[in-house]
Amino acid sequence: MPFDATPNTRAHTDCLLCPVTSCMARRNGGDHAQAWSEVLAPRTAVMPGASPLFNTGDRQQAVYTVRGGCIKTYTVDADGNERIRGFFLPGDLIGLDGLGCGVHLSNAAAVTASQVCVAPVGGLRTLMQSQPALAQRVLEQTSRELAHALAMSGDFSAEQRLAAFLLNMRDRLGAGGTLRLPMGQRDIGSYLRLATETVCRTLKSFERRGWLSLGDRSIRLLNEPKLGELAEAVGIVSGKTELARAA
Repeated sequence: MPFDATPNTRAHTDCLLCPVTSCMARRNGGDHAQAWSEVLAPRTAVMPGASPLFNTGDRQQAVYTVRGGCIKTYTVDADGNERIRGFFLPGDLIGLDGLGCGVHLSNAAAVTASQVCVAPVGGLRTLMQSQPALAQRVLEQTSRELAHALAMSGDFSAEQRLAAFLLNMRDRLGAGGTLRLPMGQRDIGSYLRLATETVCRTLKSFERRGWLSLGDRSIRLLNEPKLGELAEAVGIVSGKTELARAA
C-alpha cells in the first residue's frame, strides 16, 4: 500500500490538536474533526531524496493532506526531464486528480522534510457522502488546481509568471512581506516552464527595480503593487484566478 511507513515514521492523528488551521477539519471543528480523524490512517513522514509518496500509474489507495513541510507532484518526460505539476503546503490535499480513474497521474515527493495525513480512498468517499463540508473542500481544491493549470498554460512572459507565483506563494504561506520559499529556483522554473537561469535573471531584474530584495532562500517583497500589475494577466493571486472571477 502506498501509505505504508516504518514504525518510527508513524503517529496517530488527532485533528483537534492539529496545528494546521487551514485544514478542513480544523476549519469546521467539532464533529467534522472527529469524523476526519476516524477516517485517517496514521500520519507518515516524507523526506527529501527518499522514495516518492506515490508514483505515476500506481493504483490510488489514499489521498493525502500535508500536515507540515512541502510536497511536489511531477511527471517525467521521454527525455528524463522532471516537470513539476504543483506544490502542496500545509492544509492542501494531494492526489485528487486520481480519484476519477483510480490511478495516480503523477509522482509525489518531499521538497522539504514533511508529514502527511493519510485518508484511504474508501473512507474518504464514505465521509464525503455524510459530510457536505468535506465534499465542498475537495471540490474547491480540485477547481483551484484546474484553474492554476489553465492559467499556467497561457502565453505569459517570464516576468508575469514569476510575479504571479511570488504573490500566490505569499498568500498561501501567510508570509506577509517576506517569503521563505521551501523550493529552490530550479523547482520554481520547472513549475513555471522557465529555465532556471531565466528565474534567476528575472528575480535580479525585479531587485534592481526595487520591487523585492533577495536573501538566502528568502525574498522580501518591497513593491507589491508593481508585481501585482504584472501578475494580473495570469490571475493566480490569493487562491483566485481571472477564470474563476469570470465564471
